[in-house]
Amino acid sequence: MDSLNEDLTRNINVFAWKVVEEHKSVARRFRLDSTSRDILVHYDMGFWGGRMTEAPVVCVEHGELQGRVVESPSGKAYYSFQGIPYAKPPLGTLRFQAPQPLEPWDGVRDATSEGNISAQIKFDMFEGDENCLYLNVYTPNIDGEFLPVMVYIHGGGLQFGSGSASVRGADYLVEKDVVVVTINYRCGALGFLSLNTPEVPGNAGLKDMIAALRWVKENIKNFGGNSGNITLFGTSAGGASVSVLTASPLSKDLISKAIIQSGCGLSSWAWQKQPLENAKKLAHLLGGESDEADDILEFLRATPAKEIVKATRKLFPSQMIFEAGVLGFTFVVEKEFPGVEAAITESFTDLLTSGRVAEVPVMIGSSTLEFLHKVDTDDLQVFIPQELNVQRNSEESLEIANKFKSLYFKGNHTAIENLNGYFELISDKLITVDTHRYVQYLVHATTKPVYYYKFDYVGELNMSKKLMDSLNVHHAGHSDEVGYLFKMDSQGGLEPTAQDIKMRERMLRLWTNFAKSGNPTPDENHYITVTWQPVTKDNLYYLNLSNELSLNTSPDKDKMALWENLYSRHFKIWEHPRVNNEETPVKTQKVEPVIEAATIEPEPAIINPEPVVTISEPETSPEPVPSPIEVPVTSPIEVPVTSPVEVPVTSPVEEPAEPVPVAQPLVETAEHNGAVNGTNGDVERKIRPSNEIKMVQNGNGVPKDVIRANDPPEDDLPKNIGVNKFVNFFESLGGKK
Repeated sequence: MDSLNEDLTRNINVFAWKVVEEHKSVARRFRLDSTSRDILVHYDMGFWGGRMTEAPVVCVEHGELQGRVVESPSGKAYYSFQGIPYAKPPLGTLRFQAPQPLEPWDGVRDATSEGNISAQIKFDMFEGDENCLYLNVYTPNIDGEFLPVMVYIHGGGLQFGSGSASVRGADYLVEKDVVVVTINYRCGALGFLSLNTPEVPGNAGLKDMIAALRWVKENIKNFGGNSGNITLFGTSAGGASVSVLTASPLSKDLISKAIIQSGCGLSSWAWQKQPLENAKKLAHLLGGESDEADDILEFLRATPAKEIVKATRKLFPSQMIFEAGVLGFTFVVEKEFPGVEAAITESFTDLLTSGRVAEVPVMIGSSTLEFLHKVDTDDLQVFIPQELNVQRNSEESLEIANKFKSLYFKGNHTAIENLNGYFELISDKLITVDTHRYVQYLVHATTKPVYYYKFDYVGELNMSKKLMDSLNVHHAGHSDEVGYLFKMDSQGGLEPTAQDIKMRERMLRLWTNFAKSGNPTPDENHYITVTWQPVTKDNLYYLNLSNELSLNTSPDKDKMALWENLYSRHFKIWEHPRVNNEETPVKTQKVEPVIEAATIEPEPAIINPEPVVTISEPETSPEPVPSPIEVPVTSPIEVPVTSPVEVPVTSPVEEPAEPVPVAQPLVETAEHNGAVNGTNGDVERKIRPSNEIKMVQNGNGVPKDVIRANDPPEDDLPKNIGVNKFVNFFESLGGKK
C-alpha cells in the first residue's frame, strides 16, 4: 500500500507539473487521504507540495510587486504585500494638495516592508514622514478566487496613527478567507489644512483615502480580491471617515458595505468650524506674518514638516477635545471650484438626512464607556454640545445641567463615588449620542440593513483594561473591540483566556460574515448563538457583545431619551451652514502712480542736435491704493490644560497622549534641527542619494531591480530647495534603512 501511495504521488506530481506548465490559469487540489498529505498546485500562489513560494510577485497597474509569505499565530500561511504606493509622494509643491496619480516604475518593487507612516507626534515623540501614501495588502491566495475585501481606515483623531502591521496585523481576519487592506494617509495639518482656495481646498487626507479606494478597486483582483465586494471599516476617527466617505460623491460608488466603529460623521470633533482661521493661527505660531492665503501657502510650504506637526500639537493639545470638542485640523466642507474634485461640499447632516449617502449595508456601534475623563469643573453646563446653541447660564442651560446631574450622578455629582458619571457623560457627548442619532437618521435614509451593536466585553485583549482596572471600572473602553479583530505587537506578552479566544472568534466571524454577504449572522453555530436583526423604524435592535451575545432593543434608553429631547428642542439644522461661506483674503495688486509724458514735437534736422523732452507732472497725485484689510487673528482657544484630578486620562483617539502646554511661538533653534526650506525637518544636512536599488535574485539567478517602498522618485523633488529634504526621519537618526 505504501509503494502504491508513492507511485500515485509521483504520478500526480508529474501531472500537476504539466498543468502548471501548460495551463497557467488552472488551479487544482489533490488529496491523498491515506497519508494525509495535501498537494496544492497553483502557479499564481506558488504552491508546490503544500508550500507557498517565498517571494510571490504580483502585477498591478503601475508595475510589479514582490511580497512575502508570513505565518499567522495559528500556523496558517498567507501573502503579505507592504509599502505599496497608491499616489505620488505629496512633497514640495504637492504639500497640502489632493493626491496626484502614481507614475509607473520599472523592475520589481520590493513590497516586503512597511512604507512610511504620516508625519505625526505620538506620545510626545515625532515620527513618520510626509511621503506616506502607502498601503498594505494581506491575502490568503492570489489566484483570482475573488474573495471579499476589507479596507481599514485607522483612527487617531485624524492627527496620528497608521495601518502598520505592528498595530493592525491582519492575521486573524485573513484566516477567515478575506483580503485585508490597511492604509496610511496624511494626518493633521499636512492632511487637513484648508485655505479655501482651488489649490488648497482642504480634505487632502480624506482624498488620500479615496485614492487608496480607487487603487483597491483597480488592482485588488490581482491579489485574489473581488473589486465588486469592498467593505470599508474603521475605528474612532477611522469610523468617522468611513461614514463621511459613504456620503462623498467621489467614493460612495467604491464601497459595497460599511462598518463604523466608535465615531461617525455627526461627531462635532470631526469637523473644522473655521478652517482658514486655523491655517492663519498655525502660520502665525510658526512665525508667518501675512493673513493672505497665497502668502500662508508659500510660507508653510517652506517650513519643515516636523515643525508644522509640532506647532499643530501646540496649537491643539489633545485635551481640547474634552474641554472644547476640538481636535484641530480635521474635515472641512469644501468650497466648489471649477475643475477641482471636492470630497464633500455640503453639510454632512444635510447629506445624511436627505438620504444622499451610499445605499449599502451598514454595521455601526460603540463601546459601553468610550472615555475616562473628568473635566476640571463642577459646572455640568460644559457638557452641553455647542451645536445646540444654548446660551450659558440661561434658564434653559441650567435646566439641562440639572437633568444631567439627576440622570448621570443620582444627585451629587461632586462625590468621588460618582466619578463614573463623568466618564459616562463625556463618552455620550463625544461618541454615543452621535452614533445613536446616526442610526436613527440612517434607517430613514436607506433601504439597506443597518446593524447596531454595543461592545461591553472585558478581557485580556481590551486595550484599556489596565486603566479600567486601576479605576475599578469594569466596562469596555474606546477602541477595545479592535484588540479582538487585529493582531498587535502590544499583545505579545498577554495570555488570552478561553473566553477571550471565544470572543475573538465571535468578532471575527461577525465582521467577516458581514463583509462576505452583508449579514453578520447568516447561520447560528457554536460561536454565533443569536440572529442579529437589523434596526427598523419601529425597533432599535442592537446586539450586545459581552460574555454572551444577546439581541436587545433601545440601548441606554433613559439617557438617549434625554439627549433626543435636547436635540429635538435645540438643534436647528437651518442655523448651521450648509455650505462653506468663509471668506478668503485675496492679495491686492499694488497700482503704481501713472506718469504722463508730453507730446514730443518733431524738430528740424540739425547737426548734433540737443533733443529736448518735457515731462509734465500730473496736477494731483493719484489716490493711494488701500492695503489689504487687516484681519485680527485671535490667539489659540483658551482652554485650561489640566489633568483630571487623580484620574488617568485617555486620549480621544486610540492611544493615550500627554497634554501639551498652550501654544507658544516657535523659535528656530538647534533643538528643532529643521532646514529652513525643508520638508522633513532633517536632523542634519546630508546629501540625498539617488534612488537606492535593492537586488533580488530570480529563480534563474538573474538579479531584478527592487525599488525601496519609501523612496520618492527623482522627478518629485522640488527643483528650488536642494537635495536633502526627503531623507526618511528615522534614517537621519541613524535608524534602520
